[in-house]
Amino acid sequence: MKILKHIAQEIVEKTSEVLKYPISITDNEGYIIGATDKSRIGIFHRPSLDVIKNNRMVYCKNEIEKEILPGISVPLNFNNHVIGVLGIVGEPREVEKYVHLVKNQVEMMCQDAFRKEMVELKEKMIEVFVHQIIHFRENDECDHIYQYAKLLDYDLQSNKVCLLVDIQSLSKKISSEKSNEEFFGSFPLQYFQREVLNFLHLLFHESKNDIISFLNIERFIVIKSLPTERSFSRLQENLEQKIQRLNAFLETKYKVSASISVGDINSGIKGIAESYSNAKKAMNIGKKSEQKIPIYFYNEPETLLRLLPKELSSEYRNKLIKLISPLTQQDHYEVLAETFMMYCKYNMNLSVAARNMFIHRNTIIYRLEKINELTSLDTSNFEHCMLLHAAIQSYKELKI
Repeated sequence: MKILKHIAQEIVEKTSEVLKYPISITDNEGYIIGATDKSRIGIFHRPSLDVIKNNRMVYCKNEIEKEILPGISVPLNFNNHVIGVLGIVGEPREVEKYVHLVKNQVEMMCQDAFRKEMVELKEKMIEVFVHQIIHFRENDECDHIYQYAKLLDYDLQSNKVCLLVDIQSLSKKISSEKSNEEFFGSFPLQYFQREVLNFLHLLFHESKNDIISFLNIERFIVIKSLPTERSFSRLQENLEQKIQRLNAFLETKYKVSASISVGDINSGIKGIAESYSNAKKAMNIGKKSEQKIPIYFYNEPETLLRLLPKELSSEYRNKLIKLISPLTQQDHYEVLAETFMMYCKYNMNLSVAARNMFIHRNTIIYRLEKINELTSLDTSNFEHCMLLHAAIQSYKELKI
């Protein structure tokens, strides 16, 4: 059993701390793979073969020429198979009373190591599986992904929504040596990812079809199953509480915070990939906003409006930018553009816009007339305002 070989010396050292007798562990071929006296590692221990063959305890006599020390050797069992041998060095009558206690402890440590290895293996499989889904393209083969899903016991055909969890400014903290010390201390990065992943499981894992994994050092993904019609609305209702709990944990322990974006509801491999893509768009847009609660929904009107310039063809965007080029060339373009955007925000109501901008109504009228003059558009016309709004947003995207 490979696990025993990997952890034998660690088991020996931990056990030796509480047991005054030297111990050793051999593999299923009789070679010592862990010992209190490290110089014995690699030595062939003949009595261990008898222990392995007969699955029984053996008393060892001191045979210096054969490099055999006095003591007791017992089989180590895992899933009803002998995987190695535990030896306690000392007078057999004295060490016999400890042998079964130590044997049970070592076998429990092997079981624990095996469970951890299985958890890590499954997480690696989920990580690969998630990457295959989110990078899926329309003409790609998908049979292998469905086979993977079957192996992991996931139903990809039911409704799902992708959530992205971004840890803010983590890369900057790690790149700074001083911050790195304050941020992690002696805490390795993989433990940070493990703890965040575990916390996300506590918050979001409610069904066997919920998939949670990490994509990179500062981005995690939750593919949330939506088994009923009310599932998504319940998720929306509880999301603010979940981000508050997550950020309380992150800020207390690591002095960082997170934001969450939510894609659209979809199903199947292509649909989940699309939901992921839309969650990414919502995250990019949301981070540029001044939203107090860091939860960004793709399907919110404000998000869709901000996404509009990105979704237009480059040719059409260029036409819009050209349309307002006389406006963008003005030294006071930013003032005029901001005035127009606030005018739109307040439903083209001059009085309400003036009150919220703390300027006189006539000032807004003057600025809008200047825009009309420069663009040949009518800012009192709703359709013209839509066009101008898209043009200003497209120009803003071009400058970023």
